[in-house]
Amino acid sequence: MKLKLKRLLTISVLFTVLFVLGATPVFAAEDAIPSINLDVILQSDGSAVITETWDVRGVSSGTEYYKALDNMDGMSVHSLLVWDESGTQYKTLDDWDTNLSREEKSGTCGILKTSDGYELCWGIGSYGDHQYTIRYTLEGLVKDYGDYAGFYHQFISELSSAPESTYIKIWMPDTRLTADNARIWAYGFTGEAGNGNDGSLNVFSSEALGSRDYVNVLCRFDRSLFPLAPKTDMSFEKLQKSAENENSDTALYIVFAVLGAVIVMTFILIAFFSSRYKLADGTTVRLPGKTQIHADWSVPFGGSIPAIYSTMQLLRKGISCEKLMGAYLIRWQEAGYIRIEERERERNVKRPKKEEAIVFSPDKTPDPGVEQSLYEILTFDTDRDGILWTSDIKKRAEALYEKLTAWAEEVKSDGKEELIRSGAAATDIKSTVRFTVSGFEQAVRILGFQKYLTEMRRQREDRTVPRELWGDYLVFATLFDIGEQVLESMKDLDPAHFDSFAGMYGCNAYSMIYLMTMTNHISSAATPKSNMAGTGGVSPAGGGGFSGGGGGGSR
Repeated sequence: MKLKLKRLLTISVLFTVLFVLGATPVFAAEDAIPSINLDVILQSDGSAVITETWDVRGVSSGTEYYKALDNMDGMSVHSLLVWDESGTQYKTLDDWDTNLSREEKSGTCGILKTSDGYELCWGIGSYGDHQYTIRYTLEGLVKDYGDYAGFYHQFISELSSAPESTYIKIWMPDTRLTADNARIWAYGFTGEAGNGNDGSLNVFSSEALGSRDYVNVLCRFDRSLFPLAPKTDMSFEKLQKSAENENSDTALYIVFAVLGAVIVMTFILIAFFSSRYKLADGTTVRLPGKTQIHADWSVPFGGSIPAIYSTMQLLRKGISCEKLMGAYLIRWQEAGYIRIEERERERNVKRPKKEEAIVFSPDKTPDPGVEQSLYEILTFDTDRDGILWTSDIKKRAEALYEKLTAWAEEVKSDGKEELIRSGAAATDIKSTVRFTVSGFEQAVRILGFQKYLTEMRRQREDRTVPRELWGDYLVFATLFDIGEQVLESMKDLDPAHFDSFAGMYGCNAYSMIYLMTMTNHISSAATPKSNMAGTGGVSPAGGGGFSGGGGGGSR
């Protein structure tokens, strides 16, 4: 009995070690992949024209990127096109040779046939930051299952770096996909899936994907939408059961049991690697733990939003573009460029309805630069009175989100230039922007500033903090998504000053919190996910039966 237990213990230890080693992060050819966005145009014959936009940061090794498409029974891929951030279209080769050098692959792309399916390949080009756009046609994606048409496809699988965000739009030309004729489900990540108000199906991640996350999408359609789709003997119900993996409880219990045995070690390893940062001079530093970071009330980088935004990006602590926009909206209200208020909108009905809106001042506008760029984006759809209504923001959320995403890249670029000018960052030998030694120390102080705002109500020494900093505090509290919390802290710490502070925004103490709530509502309205109907769902795990997938990234 003891011998059996000893053998069992030995096997368990070996299995645990192998599992932990498999979970250890691997340094890829890039620092990160901030986002992968997909536009999927479905055709009536079941094919799809898919456009993927990959943002990659800090590419420092490797010769090519690739996307694997496996489990392609009855499916094929063709018409691959690739562009980089400069708009240069790559040359599509008939045969792809993975053994060529980076220089030889530069500016070219091709489809590699493998024993498992296909690989879409393109050259890395120069090292540094890039945005690659790939477009290809997938034949046989949607199939006729007899009761419904549909597909179950893995759009994003295990990559060299897990994307920090992803957005998938699925649509048909001249056809609205509504709850009456289409349903969508997603598996393998944390996020949302549903029918959009514009007649498309949408999938969003709400958190950064982990190294073992994936994005599987199950769609069901009325058969009449795809009269020419290839037929299959399987029913859609069986496909859906395969996706939901109804008989996987026992397997899940085993997985969770093993995971429980190694979770502490895994967290230690992840924390060890994720807290390391390579500096411009080639040395490596480690980020202090939360308890070791001292709360700091001083505003970093003179209150520059681009500098602090870029610093957080370099720290791999991404901030969404709607929170970035919200920070500027708060600053603009204090500056008098705008007012955010709730007012009645008649719209030719008997009962005017109150609605949140941005009222732009005709006399004051921001200075040229990123603020002016945002100002022009938001004023594009104002009415004749210079008002941008929340409902109008929601209507054009998709187009607005694309503009805001590009604008956020402009802010990040300006911030990096500012960090370089101040000596807080520099380019390394591979032209990747990284912190200098002093810049990393300033980055740690930003985390201390964030900690101060989070714990503001508990800071006994707050009496010594100049109250004129409260305006900047509110701007960056909005950026860090703790605006309402910080306002409550301000109100508790110094009620008398809070009254006069609220007056700077045209509010009283009572309505100041509501002003922040309205600002957050307007910012979030600019993201398509806020406008999706609840006709789908996202599950953390999915079963078999999907096409696509198989890995990808840099190599």
